[in-house]
Amino acid sequence: MYHNENEAYAGLLCGHLREMTERLRLIPEDLWDWSPAPPAPTARVLAAHTWQWLVCDRQHLLEPDAQKHPAVPDPPADPNVLCDLLAEETDCWEVLVLSLTPEQLNEPRLQFNSKQRGVRNFVCHMIQNCIYKHGQLATLFFALGLDGAEPYTAPFPNDIYADMRAMYREQHGLRPNTASDLS
Repeated sequence: MYHNENEAYAGLLCGHLREMTERLRLIPEDLWDWSPAPPAPTARVLAAHTWQWLVCDRQHLLEPDAQKHPAVPDPPADPNVLCDLLAEETDCWEVLVLSLTPEQLNEPRLQFNSKQRGVRNFVCHMIQNCIYKHGQLATLFFALGLDGAEPYTAPFPNDIYADMRAMYREQHGLRPNTASDLS
């Protein structure tokens, strides 16, 4: 349960990053450059893109003058080393996001010394970017057959409601659900 904005940001960002990193570690090294189609990203591209933007945006938060930022390092070729760096960067972001005061979240920043954004916007950019990359990885995971072999079945809410109501009726000795109960 989140108690404030910082915990929500850190939970969303770092939760997705940690799960993404765990999934990346499950992809065999010989499949890191595989893609189901030319326009689709590979695991390597997803990991590198995520890691480099985490480094870049953290630099913007810690040093407002982008002229003072070093270039973001090239990602390592070894998938395990890249995953280790992604995990380290996740830990850095967690500490950083949890330490920001409301005043700091409101501070302005210039992205690459041109487009004005606030600190909160940079944090939200990383949340959005990482959730998007994690979603792309999930699709790649399905395509690689690493997330089960059965056809995908989406958990639609009305099915969950029906199960919940059936369990309630069973626990309370009530008659079974009818179609009219769902309206």
